Amino acid sequence: MSRGTSSSVSDLGLGPSYTPTPQNNCTNRHHYILPKEAKIILALAPTNHSSPLFRFWLRPDGPAFSQIIMNIAYPPLSRDDIRILDVSINGEDSEPICNFRVVPLENPPDYTAVSYCWDNSTDIARIKFQNGDSLPLSQTLLDLFNSLKERTSKFTVWIDAICINQEDTTEKEFQVPLMGKIYSRSKEVLVWLGNSDDITKNAFRFMKQEENDVETRLEPLVRSSSFYDKFRSLYRKVSQPSRQENDEYGLESMLLLLQRPWFQRVWVIQEVVAGGNIQVICGEDCVDLSHFSDGVSAIWNSFTGLGRYEDDHPAILGFWCVTRMLGIREEYQNKVNQGESGVCYETLLQAAYHCQATRTCDKVFAFHGIADSRPVPKANYRITEEQVFVETAEALLCNGDSLDLLALSWMGYMRQHSSIPTWAPDLRCHAYDEPLVLCDSAGWDAGGRLNTPPKIDAESPRRLRLQVKQLDTIDVICPPFASWVVEKQRAAVKSILALRSRLAGNLSREAWMDRLAESLIMGLDIDDSPLRVGMPGWDEHRRQFNEWLQWVQSNSRQKNLHKIESNMHHRIIRTRIDTMKAFASSRGFFGIGPEPTMEGDVVYAVPGCRVPLVLRPDPLTADEEMRSLPVQTWTLVSWCYVDGSMFGEAMDQERPFEEILLR
Repeated sequence: MSRGTSSSVSDLGLGPSYTPTPQNNCTNRHHYILPKEAKIILALAPTNHSSPLFRFWLRPDGPAFSQIIMNIAYPPLSRDDIRILDVSINGEDSEPICNFRVVPLENPPDYTAVSYCWDNSTDIARIKFQNGDSLPLSQTLLDLFNSLKERTSKFTVWIDAICINQEDTTEKEFQVPLMGKIYSRSKEVLVWLGNSDDITKNAFRFMKQEENDVETRLEPLVRSSSFYDKFRSLYRKVSQPSRQENDEYGLESMLLLLQRPWFQRVWVIQEVVAGGNIQVICGEDCVDLSHFSDGVSAIWNSFTGLGRYEDDHPAILGFWCVTRMLGIREEYQNKVNQGESGVCYETLLQAAYHCQATRTCDKVFAFHGIADSRPVPKANYRITEEQVFVETAEALLCNGDSLDLLALSWMGYMRQHSSIPTWAPDLRCHAYDEPLVLCDSAGWDAGGRLNTPPKIDAESPRRLRLQVKQLDTIDVICPPFASWVVEKQRAAVKSILALRSRLAGNLSREAWMDRLAESLIMGLDIDDSPLRVGMPGWDEHRRQFNEWLQWVQSNSRQKNLHKIESNMHHRIIRTRIDTMKAFASSRGFFGIGPEPTMEGDVVYAVPGCRVPLVLRPDPLTADEEMRSLPVQTWTLVSWCYVDGSMFGEAMDQERPFEEILLR
């Protein structure tokens, strides 16, 4: 129905026999009584347009609900088709006139795929179609159309909110898996960040300055696993002080650009990773992705003001997410060039823990177009999020040669209150640990090769049966590290040093200090490159470790913390183990685990999982204790680092494998 001053009931598809009756007790609205079976009330409300606009309130189960709300008849799609939107503007002040075109995705015409943020879905305008239909636009999309109008009088775009019928669940479920192809087969991907302001304009000036500067090529993006905590300890890595001083404002503007909501959305990962020619646009400013990536690298390599921002500042969170996104794009492009299927799903889910999604099940569905080929559930918006996460875990753990998902399944704040099995990821939680990046950097392979895949227990679909090899039981837990609080750091170090009598055995003091200096950084330097005893750079690291240890033991005042902040060992442990706990086991293993780790937990090596896992035996119920052969189940607590067990050493021990049930 077009924006007219009147409408007949037949316009709504209700048939000519219905005659609405006006209600006389309304002054500036016209209400109508319709027969009960019509399930609809009409209201005529003034708008700021030249013509009044009909609005409708319907029961969701009424006929043609989506057709009336969306006010358009979508042309039907086959399973391999998409709709693209042709837009033309006939004059400078004319409204765009649109038309849908159904095209085959396998051989489409040129179109631009738009990547944007659904940050505010309030409809504030409409776009018109040649046949008189119209569709609502949010403020974000209205700004986008206004920007595109300034560039050209005709364009063809694919925008998910418009080109997919959002009221048709079936259509969404078969279109969502195509989105990777939709972005990869577009002529270009337009990243729309919204309208510009003084900060964004300066950020784009900075990126264009870098584009024109042929003398300096930025270092590549840092691949740190823990750069969330690294922000406060980064120092300049380039040696042009005058240029850095001039660029400081541009660098800060570049960082603040990253607080735009787009950077934290989970869907944009696939859209950028799969796309080819990518343009980043904010208002009237535009740069290509390579120069945008250089701008992000410049923050890493040159900006000294990161410490002024709290860890949960939107710009810092955006910085975190976009750095990972660009790393995933590079990995995906390399795999495609080598003929491989896509990025490991565990890598993508690890990144999803950082991101936001309106529906958290999209933290699974948003990767179908760039992930490996394991049978992860297809988009299904008819089941619960919990069911999506459990089915995803089952698909990944039981159909492949990796159990690395178990290292991710514990993660996230409030996980202890989750109703999901502990062997499945709860992506409703938020987390910033990245154990799989550490595995990639260090070459860890604690569990070795997977020979017997796990399986869902026949008696309970919420229990996972898998083979493990026990390392030991934890019997001493040290206080958590807190490098930003002097007293807490002193308490953690004092407790660790007290473990020497039970851990060091016949080790000399020098060998014991080497062991600690390596374990406390998990054998990785600040850029996540291997750094172990005897490697190049080790002697300097030991000197830094000795300086740090002496300072911790001799200082107790918080105001003196700044004196150690430039120490390299202090900077590394801040990135690596803050909030974590050191522990010792009854047989002399020394390890470091996340905060949930407790005395009595058991450390296992699990074939197929590259890090050891901390498991906790579940207490038996009264009924279970009465059974002749009670079934012991286990709770997955966390992953952990264990000195001397990260490179498959446990697999060489004579201890037998055992089968356990994870609940």
